[in-house]
Amino acid sequence: LRCRLYSTSLAKPHQVAIPTRCANLSHKAQHFPVPESMLQGACLQPYVHSCQVTVHEAQHTYWFCIFFKQHCYLPLNPALSAGGSLFQGDAAIMQLGEASHVVNMRGRDVAIADFMMAW
Repeated sequence: LRCRLYSTSLAKPHQVAIPTRCANLSHKAQHFPVPESMLQGACLQPYVHSCQVTVHEAQHTYWFCIFFKQHCYLPLNPALSAGGSLFQGDAAIMQLGEASHVVNMRGRDVAIADFMMAW
């Protein structure tokens, strides 16, 4: 599955494939992301925070899951530290579908995720 990665080692966010585990061998099985493999700083902060965000745009509703690490000793994130705010650590965003299952991010989802993280 694709997610949007806001890394401390990159100036801009990128679409990347995130490793997942599947509930069974079916192609339509629920996928469970493994964000620990994408986010840096495992020695300093071994756990990952997560939250769900709902974005309303006109008649459409979008659901995202944000996985992140934030700690004062993690490197400054250039993609998320703008406008006077500082974010130290990495973040990854995944699109949520029905029943809060993660799904691939499509074109419009990327723009909404970037807007949401810049706000």
